[in-house]
Amino acid sequence: MVELEHIPILSVSQSEMEDPIGFLSKPSVRLLGHKYGMIKLVPHEDFKPPLSIDQENFKFRVRLQYLNELNILNRGRLFMMKQLNNYYLRGKRRPDFQLAKPFLELPGGKVYFYDLFIAVVRFFNQDIKKESQSSGLSYSGRKRPRSRRLGDEEQSRDTSELIMAPLSSISDNMALWKQISSVLNASADELRSTFLQVLAPYYDFMQRKMEAHGGHASLLSNVIYSEEFPKSLLNDSEDNDSAEDDDDEEGCTMCSRTSHQSRTILCDSCDKPFHIFCLDPPLNEVPRGKWVCNNCIFGNGYYGFKEENKFYSRKEFQAKCQEFDTELWPNGDKLEDLEELERMFWGKVYQIERSSPIRYGADIHNAGPGEMTGFPTAEFVPDQIQNDPGEMEKYKEYITHPMNLVNLPSAKGSLLSIFGRKISGMTVPWMYIGSTFSTFCWHLEDQYTLSANYQHEGDPKVWYSIPESSCEKFNELMRNIAPDLFQKQPDLLHQLVTLIAPYDEKFQKANISCFKAVQYPGEYIVTFPKCYHSGFNTGYNFNEAVNFTLDLWLPYGVEATRDYIHTGKRCVFDMWELMLTVLVEYIENPKKFDEALVRKCHAELLRMFNQEIKTLDQLGSVLATQNLATGFTRRHIDLNTHVDVRVTVSQNTGYDDEYIHDVENDSDHDGDDDIFCSACKTICTFAFVVHRKNSCTTKRRRHMEAMSPGQWNRLAEKGDMQILCAKDYFNMVEKADVDQANDADDSDADPIQQFKHDEVFYIRQPDEIRCILQTAQRKIDSMLR
Repeated sequence: MVELEHIPILSVSQSEMEDPIGFLSKPSVRLLGHKYGMIKLVPHEDFKPPLSIDQENFKFRVRLQYLNELNILNRGRLFMMKQLNNYYLRGKRRPDFQLAKPFLELPGGKVYFYDLFIAVVRFFNQDIKKESQSSGLSYSGRKRPRSRRLGDEEQSRDTSELIMAPLSSISDNMALWKQISSVLNASADELRSTFLQVLAPYYDFMQRKMEAHGGHASLLSNVIYSEEFPKSLLNDSEDNDSAEDDDDEEGCTMCSRTSHQSRTILCDSCDKPFHIFCLDPPLNEVPRGKWVCNNCIFGNGYYGFKEENKFYSRKEFQAKCQEFDTELWPNGDKLEDLEELERMFWGKVYQIERSSPIRYGADIHNAGPGEMTGFPTAEFVPDQIQNDPGEMEKYKEYITHPMNLVNLPSAKGSLLSIFGRKISGMTVPWMYIGSTFSTFCWHLEDQYTLSANYQHEGDPKVWYSIPESSCEKFNELMRNIAPDLFQKQPDLLHQLVTLIAPYDEKFQKANISCFKAVQYPGEYIVTFPKCYHSGFNTGYNFNEAVNFTLDLWLPYGVEATRDYIHTGKRCVFDMWELMLTVLVEYIENPKKFDEALVRKCHAELLRMFNQEIKTLDQLGSVLATQNLATGFTRRHIDLNTHVDVRVTVSQNTGYDDEYIHDVENDSDHDGDDDIFCSACKTICTFAFVVHRKNSCTTKRRRHMEAMSPGQWNRLAEKGDMQILCAKDYFNMVEKADVDQANDADDSDADPIQQFKHDEVFYIRQPDEIRCILQTAQRKIDSMLR
């Protein structure tokens, strides 16, 4: 293996431990964090917080990890085999034809069907790849269309495409087969023959299906359906240890209705029900024989971990880890050489055959005393410490120590404390109890925040870091390896289910900077903004992690909010609400925040707010009705300034009392604090637009203004309406106008009619925000005098 440079190890004094944000904000430390992405902190020798877990009540479930399926290339290959088998299983194709392996043995070696399929598709997308590289975009095999702009803000999501050429362009294309022969290191004739025998019918089916959905449609995006509870093609039913019996009748996957059972068909791959008239194209009758749904043929790209039903205590899991180690090393001679363990780990990741599952107690977030953290807390004190006055005094010091991960998010200088609410996994630590070869896959921290991970006990944890400087190269590499998976799952790298070894030949050729760390008990690993990291455990260990910020983080938080729009990932918290709160607290106490931080918050908020108001003004002719949403819990802002805001309240919601009552009593989303755009999934900070898909009216009116964010989100999920941010609503209205202008058969129609029942709801009064911005600006200016 290529030797990786280790990250810096910094010894931290007692005084530096008392001000962790200040220490990490030092220019010398920040430079190391920027270069390596991670640093390791070794506390002074007197810092030894006891592991404070309630041994009797602390229980946790474990996820099952199949290492071979976490390899991004393996997963693409295994998915392709399943998809091909499902295709040949369906209808009157060749149900007797079933692939037992994802590859074909040729004289020159193995050729994977997935590799051959992607090579063919990529051949016809080379111009797109060149264009994406010349414009500095990450290549996903797709082309970014021209963005329409409102002011300086891009108005479209990344809707770039992979093109599938007709089958007639493939068979006798000698340039294609010559290039693929070079790429796959096999005979062109053998590759062409393999493609025509196995892949050609499937490829042709896919290409025609896509063509029927708009010609140059992006690969699969218009032919697979969205699923609230997707199932992976690699999750066999017998592996579902966490499955629970559900007596409720399952509705049609497409429309959710449970009626028309005689017109319902079950997919022979995922077992989900479908009305035959909901299919595309619809069927006239239930077909005989085997039938497989589109998602199981085209593949939805979904992959997730399963959990065991069993709950483990800490000691029970330690025993399970020992049992597993004995299986790996029957003679009891477990490898102590970390490099040898590392080779074994990546060997298991890169083998395509599935081996026994690895157990990992990840993302443990219990709530009871002695169960929510391994650090000392006032709510739980172990018996042996309660009975020792000297130890009890030390224990109390650890309860309030800034490097106790319960306290770090709210330590002096971290912005996450100003929310006034706890965010599980970010401001509230999660625990991780590992076993040999259990792994955490490549990912960035939510909102690009910093993270701190502390090891309480156990065997070493091996880490890998890709600093910000190589982020785009890494994104490009992963999308180039499996472009179709990113088409189906744009937020794949946010799902923590994907691995590639830093020693991989493709990784090395991509010139990606990558560093390594080995963490031992009593040590902290700190990741800096926009650092991809992954790793594995070399045996049983107990770790804990939490997020926090430095002043340097703010631009990254803004960037994350924008990046998430392109992948459809939801933000964990509202970045704009956080910056607004910074301004309010600055107005109350100018010395609380650094001036540069306040200026950045003010500039970003002013830009965004002006853009929002400009967009809503442009929609004035469409959105004549405005409302104030009062059901949102937001920090009370009192600037001793009277603002007279007149709000027009709509007299027609388009929904009846019974329907809204169902939503109001739906507790599934009661914990939501934010409302999300149905299109881009971003948080609607200042305002949102309700677009009704039909113009239904009601005899009675129930006010919707007082609904909570969770109730609004649930109402949108029911499907009769959309909640849209101002930008996405503007794009929808403009598209309707363009489509009408291009429709010669309906040139007299008024496109605005379909929006006449739509309304805008303000979460915060515009004049209130203007007042905050103006007051903060005056305060900033006065500080310069």
